[in-house]
Amino acid sequence: MSFRSTVAVLFGLWLGTLLDLAPSSVEAQPPRGPAPSPAGQLTRPPRLAHFVEAPYPESQRTSGHAARVLLGIDIGADGHVENATVDESGGEAFDAAALAAVRAFVFEPAEIDGAPARIHIRYVYEFAAYVPPPPEPVVAETTEFTGVVRNLEGGAPIEGATITLEDGTTATTDSEGRFRFASIAPGLHDVTISGEQIPTVQAQETLVAGESLEADYGVGLVAVGSPDSSDTINIIVYAPRITETRHAVEVTSDTARTMAGTGGEPVAALANMPGAARSAGGSGNFVVWGAAADDTGVYVDGVRVPRLYHDGGARAVMGAETVRAVQLVPGGYGAAYGRGLGGLVLVSTHRADADDAQHASAAMDVYDASASYRGRVSDRVSLSLAGRASYVASLLRHVASSDIEDFYPLPHYYDAQARIGIALRDSREWMDVTTMVSGDHTRRTVQNPDPSRTTDEERRLSFQRVYARYGRELDDGSEVSVVAFAGADQRSLTSAYGPILTYLKADTTMFGLRASYRSRVSSWLTVEGGLDSEISRTSVTRPGSLAAPPREGDIRVFGQPPPDQLSNDAYSVTFIHAAPYVQADATTTNDKLQVTLGLRLDPYARMLSRVNVASAGAPAIGLDDQNFRAEPRVMVRYAPSDRGHLQAAFGLYGQSPQAADLSAVFGNPHLAAGRGQHYVFGGGFTLMEARSGSAEPPPVATGPALATDGTPPAVPARPSQRGELTVELTTFLTRTSDITMRNQTASPALSQSLLADGSGRAYGVQALIRLGDTHGISGWVSYTLMRAERRDAPGLDFRPFDFDQRHVFTALAGYDFGHGFQIGARARVATGVPRTAVTGAYYDARRDLYQPTFGEHNGIRIPTFFQLDIRVAKTFHVHGTDLELSLDVQNVTNRSNVEERVYNADYSVRGAIHGLPIIPVLGLRWSL
Repeated sequence: MSFRSTVAVLFGLWLGTLLDLAPSSVEAQPPRGPAPSPAGQLTRPPRLAHFVEAPYPESQRTSGHAARVLLGIDIGADGHVENATVDESGGEAFDAAALAAVRAFVFEPAEIDGAPARIHIRYVYEFAAYVPPPPEPVVAETTEFTGVVRNLEGGAPIEGATITLEDGTTATTDSEGRFRFASIAPGLHDVTISGEQIPTVQAQETLVAGESLEADYGVGLVAVGSPDSSDTINIIVYAPRITETRHAVEVTSDTARTMAGTGGEPVAALANMPGAARSAGGSGNFVVWGAAADDTGVYVDGVRVPRLYHDGGARAVMGAETVRAVQLVPGGYGAAYGRGLGGLVLVSTHRADADDAQHASAAMDVYDASASYRGRVSDRVSLSLAGRASYVASLLRHVASSDIEDFYPLPHYYDAQARIGIALRDSREWMDVTTMVSGDHTRRTVQNPDPSRTTDEERRLSFQRVYARYGRELDDGSEVSVVAFAGADQRSLTSAYGPILTYLKADTTMFGLRASYRSRVSSWLTVEGGLDSEISRTSVTRPGSLAAPPREGDIRVFGQPPPDQLSNDAYSVTFIHAAPYVQADATTTNDKLQVTLGLRLDPYARMLSRVNVASAGAPAIGLDDQNFRAEPRVMVRYAPSDRGHLQAAFGLYGQSPQAADLSAVFGNPHLAAGRGQHYVFGGGFTLMEARSGSAEPPPVATGPALATDGTPPAVPARPSQRGELTVELTTFLTRTSDITMRNQTASPALSQSLLADGSGRAYGVQALIRLGDTHGISGWVSYTLMRAERRDAPGLDFRPFDFDQRHVFTALAGYDFGHGFQIGARARVATGVPRTAVTGAYYDARRDLYQPTFGEHNGIRIPTFFQLDIRVAKTFHVHGTDLELSLDVQNVTNRSNVEERVYNADYSVRGAIHGLPIIPVLGLRWSL
């Protein structure tokens, strides 16, 4: 009750008491009505039985002053108010409020001569000064955030881990590894996980009002006394993953770096995953599910780059310290990405403002040297730098022989990245600007005593990118992401057979914008809409043989002289892709069933500067063309239990022809965009769940990270534990059509050297068996059984694809001895790629050389590839830093793997280009 109500009630009670106790002091008057009450003695005054509070007038609240209204009230014999008038005004607004309230009063009737009677009284209604009520307290809508922290190797819960939010709020995991924040504001939150044996790990979670979130974090443990390993990343491999799930295959960067055969490169672990075929020695191609290397899109932070690996395949095109995560989707991916008939590789890098700590590293081995730095330079600005350069070719030329590249294709490469991060209004809004450059140069030669018959091939590929990223998490949990970029690519291929020189050069400049908005419409539905746009202009210069360089499907052998029909062409082509897309993710309340529906619209537009053959006096005739397509995508995932799930995907995909194929002289300016269909079905199962315990009580390490004598503290004994054993199986089928192939006629018409008449198919099954850390042992086995085929023209039979590998088997195992000692091994077996047999030769008198005759197209194969690699490493802790010394012995058995078939001048003797022999790679890595 308000203050004014209290005053009025007390006044009424006081009046009633006064009338009851001292009636002679109140003048009782007969009521003013048509029937006056009979005169007599007042034996009982009226008593107020029901009081009504008069509201303080709205019009007077600004002044808020007190007021007093004197009223005359006629009370009937039944106690109800019959009439009320204002005898002394307190103001018009107060009078009206008082009258309205008094007219609703109810009294116990007055008595005259002992009987109820009508009576007239005077009543004072007082209004206290108005005091505005205090504002209603704002109760922020909150949600609950719970979760569990597990050991990444084995899945055992971790007790005592500290979970910290961006505002400093903390929680600690219990004996089951669980933590709980009971009341957290909705929106994006930065989550930091730390502990005695836990490298500081950061994550971001979006909390939705009215909905609880339960997270499941897997972290890699380090020995007590190790410096913070904040550069730990996760490599998440989708095979294919329908949506981002907690069941993705994860490999920490430290684990990936210590794998045998990766050369210390975390991203190289992708080559060991199912679905990934082995690339030829010296090649940086990444081939998955029987697709050509250029058919698989590679994106760094949403920006397309021409390749994932440098030549040689042992190094990625960005520094290992800059990579945060890699996702491989061999097929069946969603609507946000397109313009590719094959798989998808997504590389995400560390944000410059990911944490406040300073990170630096330097490493060197026989291949290259690298260095990196990441940290804050001010409260609002962060900086990240990384660079690498190879010297393996120069080193081997000095150690082995100066002509070693006549036998082994040695890579020459470099890369560098620089990033500036800018802190915006809060932790949920960020922006950074990144520059990255990369370059590769590889050469292979087949010598001949006759210099006019020496075959030489030289490839160069470099690219540069500048992009700005902006991200924003809204209060309702929605996400806004924008990436704007510009870049350039430079490709060249020079093939020489004696005096016949073929040169293909393509320089590309590009601009693009990728934007998306993702919102959770309800507890079961999330919708994302966006735009994936890119405009590129490629200038092509191409003099040389009409049938060179060779393309997929050409029947030839390395070193074979190209046709001597020579020509040249120069033109430019502009590709315009502005593809809007929308995607909806629906889940059941128990999250057992997930359905994703997507639709992408892509115009596949292009403009050519010339579609006619250049000739004197003939003007160039251009071409504007577009092939608008709608590409639906459907993905379904069903998890009947925590130990198993099934998944399926279907999608339509497209890809523009290569700019080098649109030549009016060497190709066809009217080539259609290729078409693809992906069908995927598979599942994952947990055969053995993780279990942990302690075989013996570990010693307790106390004090600083280093003792006073500079030695590391005692390292706890390894607890008895059993890691999780999982199996994943995926079956797949891809169909492609409108593939650019060589015209099958002997003398094609002008601008018809290439036709979009080819088709292809790839189908098979892949498996991954993975064992988490069990008593220090961990590893996995991956296997792909696949058949990839192409048809060069309608009516022809399917034949093996040039990159088809029927069987690809990889087994990796590692053992951690503790105290910084680790050992690992990798064994890899891959079916050799198809080749066409040379069955004989004939003498070409016109050119004075021998020409080969061939058997069945891709009827034979290069011998099966086998390689065994072993890695041993020891980490020393020196004054708060890590110094790792490693020996990675590649091709331990010194197997002479054949990479390519070559022949002598008359094709009577067959030889081979072999891969590298046994190579001990001694590496040194320092980090803080």
